[in-house]
Amino acid sequence: MIPLVLLFLSLAGTSSEQDSVLTDTLPEGEIEIITYSADSLFFDPETGDIFLSGTTRLDYRDMTLKSDSIFYDSDNEILTATGQSELSDRGESITGTSILYSIGSRRGRITDADSEYDFGFYHGETITRITPDEYNITEVYFTTCESDSAHYCFYSPMMKVFPDDKAVARPIYLHIDGTPVLWLPYWVFPIRRGRQSGFTLPTLGQTTQDGRYLRNLGYYFAFSDYSDLFVRGDIMERSRFVLTATERHRIRYVCNGRLELQWRREFESRRDRWMINGDHYHSLEDGTELRFQGEFTSDRSYMEETQQTPAERMTGELRSWASINRYWGRMSFQAALDRTEYLHTDPDSIDNEMLSASELPDIRISLPSTPLFKSPANPDDIKPWHSVYYNFSAHYLSMDDRYEDTRTTNSGLKVSSNLTGSSRLWGWLSLSPRINLSGTVYDRDQNDESFPWWLYSSAGVSVSTDIYGIFNTNMFGLTALRHTITPSFSFNLSPDRYLAEDGFAETDSAGGIFNTFSGFGIPYSSRSLTMGLQNRFEGKRIENGRISRFELASLRFSTSANLEADDRQFSPLSATLDISPGNTFSFRASGSWDMYDSEFTDVSISSSMRLSGIDNTLLADSGFVSSGLPFNLTLSHYYRLGLQGSDDISKIRASASIDITPAWSIEYSAYYDIIGGTFINQSYTLRRDIHCWEAIFTRHISDIDSGFYFKINIVDLPDIKIEQHISNF
Repeated sequence: MIPLVLLFLSLAGTSSEQDSVLTDTLPEGEIEIITYSADSLFFDPETGDIFLSGTTRLDYRDMTLKSDSIFYDSDNEILTATGQSELSDRGESITGTSILYSIGSRRGRITDADSEYDFGFYHGETITRITPDEYNITEVYFTTCESDSAHYCFYSPMMKVFPDDKAVARPIYLHIDGTPVLWLPYWVFPIRRGRQSGFTLPTLGQTTQDGRYLRNLGYYFAFSDYSDLFVRGDIMERSRFVLTATERHRIRYVCNGRLELQWRREFESRRDRWMINGDHYHSLEDGTELRFQGEFTSDRSYMEETQQTPAERMTGELRSWASINRYWGRMSFQAALDRTEYLHTDPDSIDNEMLSASELPDIRISLPSTPLFKSPANPDDIKPWHSVYYNFSAHYLSMDDRYEDTRTTNSGLKVSSNLTGSSRLWGWLSLSPRINLSGTVYDRDQNDESFPWWLYSSAGVSVSTDIYGIFNTNMFGLTALRHTITPSFSFNLSPDRYLAEDGFAETDSAGGIFNTFSGFGIPYSSRSLTMGLQNRFEGKRIENGRISRFELASLRFSTSANLEADDRQFSPLSATLDISPGNTFSFRASGSWDMYDSEFTDVSISSSMRLSGIDNTLLADSGFVSSGLPFNLTLSHYYRLGLQGSDDISKIRASASIDITPAWSIEYSAYYDIIGGTFINQSYTLRRDIHCWEAIFTRHISDIDSGFYFKINIVDLPDIKIEQHISNF
């Protein structure tokens, strides 16, 4: 740094407000610029001392110093700012009653310093700069509370700070409302921006089964911006010790994934159990995509007996797979290896249950729909055949299914191609014909003959149209209603013969020759007609010159007819009614009617309601608040009529929340079986805003897990908390 005396000598004798810039060329050719301003300046020619007073400001590089007065001792090269002083550097500032800085040693000290850093407030009696990368601070206080008298703070008599690295406090105390409640001999705070390596704060609690516990005690490794590792342990007083390591990695547009390893030691049984799961995605420069996923456990009951949430405990399968995807123009290629292990098998309940299913491999090649004829540039020259499209797909699959007592393996190659078209006759009738050609070759047939094959074709046509009417109205704030009726018919024809190695054969014989598995079927003869009728009711509203359209309700009917059947050709008539007049309420009813037995085969009804707003019911008498109470309410109901030997189902879900005061809120949720007259689960949550703190109490009740959870934590530092969890799991 250029000695400040060179700067001040250039303005000697000036006694009014000064604004100046000094530029000097250093021996290395670098340029140093210092600017300053003051109400008055005094210079002593004999000593070289300089005194700036009255709203002084000094700017040097990224640093700005403001003070009531600044004194420069030229002999000792010491700069002293007195009065209310503020030092700003790259967007951050610190204030104090005095600042002392030695230009020669590049050391400094700030007295009675206050600063705001990120989301917190700091105060130190003195801050001493030892080196550019080391500071000593005495009598340090830190808090995120904005109140003049902070509700809590961390205090340390001595702290050493290494900028952009860490701060070491020795010792450290947590004060709540002036009372010390926690002491640690020392603590290390990472102060680097972004993710930082460091110890994590554990969770304390108690359950009926495990007794007292300590969870998530571990260390977080932030290797880089692209990967990290979290190693943590859980100690359960009565039952077990669990060690878990979770690795994550992500490079934008290239790869991302995770890997988790868990090992547990169970005290009573002295069993060692483990779980491994992870996934990875990788994109290569040529567009090839690789994906992997793996889930493995030491035993089939691991998930049911070890996981904390009901959803995880009810996991019924473990799936592991690897795949590769690649595009060549419009052609796509996909190959996969897939294995699913089924966990909920019980040899005593069902004979020969499936243990696992493997696809080794599953290969698909496909070409999406492509025009058969190139469309002309002039739209007037477009003919019906220009709307004809074709596609192609090939699928090879090798299956290996393992059961408790048996094992089956199958493999085959299936190819198919479709020719489709679409046109609108007379401007109102949509016509869509289609022709399908498919063939399959297997590794063996049911008689162990090698490589049997068949070729087969089918055809169909779909017809539909729209009939609509528009009605002007003033009901419910609407300007118009539109009713659209869409009848549709679809005819499918599959002949009764297919081509095989020995020539044409009847489709009735295919079931005794070819194997069927996982999408690999056999030729079958059919003539079917599918009919549908859809009604849509839409509304139009004009508000502030803007037009909005939305669907109010829809009613759909459908049925199908098997024209080759001798009797009961028609399937049950299905109907679905949807009503959704807005975002507040929705209703759906669906059912199926057997036209031969004149009875319902399926009936279900579901509805939901969502309300939110301000409740003024308690406003007049409570006196707690000057406006209404914000609330949210959600109700949903599901009903299914018990038919064909099944039981009726009627269940309701409810959740509600209301802010009683600006500081207190209540939440409630329940899942209730109306027919059984019992609650499936319930939970109550009480929240309290304590300025910079928050308190939460939750009571949860269910057949699987009941207990309570209590926590008090700092809002801006959620890891600083006191919590208690007691449950029967």
